[in-house]
Order: sequence, then structure tokens, then C-alpha cells
Amino acid sequence: MGKTMPKNRKSAARSRPARAVSAPSAAVGSAVAPAAATAASLSLGTSLSIREVGECAARLRSLLQSGAAEIDASALETVDTAGIQLLLAAAAAAARRGLTLKLTGAQCLHQGAAKALGLAEQLSASAQILP
Repeated sequence: MGKTMPKNRKSAARSRPARAVSAPSAAVGSAVAPAAATAASLSLGTSLSIREVGECAARLRSLLQSGAAEIDASALETVDTAGIQLLLAAAAAAARRGLTLKLTGAQCLHQGAAKALGLAEQLSASAQILP
């Protein structure tokens, strides 16, 4: 006869090797640099959209846990509502730790996406926006 199925499918699924999952690709023709973190700061790369916020949130958590709160937004070209929400949440998390979130090179972010979403005032009140 054929193969017999294991009685417990969950245990069979656990014994299979994990598949690699690639990060979502950007739209055709757009270049998205990955966010990079150093001991003292985190670079956002060129995009902070719903595609990147999960990975970026994990890096922000690590950054704040290290006692630093500086984000380099100078290369940022694309940001959406989820990206702005992440920055506001990071600013709140930094404040809970007694830190001030510093966004370097974020003037375009502040005057562009944050302003368009009506969040520029809230962003500048919760984070220090530096040239």
C-alpha cells in the first residue's frame, strides 16, 4: 500500500527543516537599501514602508536596549503611514527609557510624509529632528 500518515501532523511538521523566507522585494525599478545598525545609531535606508517596519522595529528595539536613540534618515526616499507610526512608537519607547529619539537628516521626512499625514507636529514634539 501507500505511505502511512503520522498520527500527529503537527509533530511531523515540526520535524521538517525550516524553509528560508526571503524579504519582500521592492517594486520593479526601485532600489531599497537595507537598514543598517551601528552601536550608536540605526540607518533607515531608502524606504520605510509597511514592508520594512517589522525588521526595522526589531532593530529599533535593540538600539533602544543598548541605550542609544539616534536614527539616520538621510537616505530615506519613501515612507508611508506605517513608517511614520513606527517612528512615533520608537520616540515613545525612547521616552519611557529616559531617552530622546534623534532623527538625523529627517527634514524631508518631517516636511513631507509626516506633514501630509498631519503628524509633523506630533513627530517634532516627540523626537528631535536634526539636519
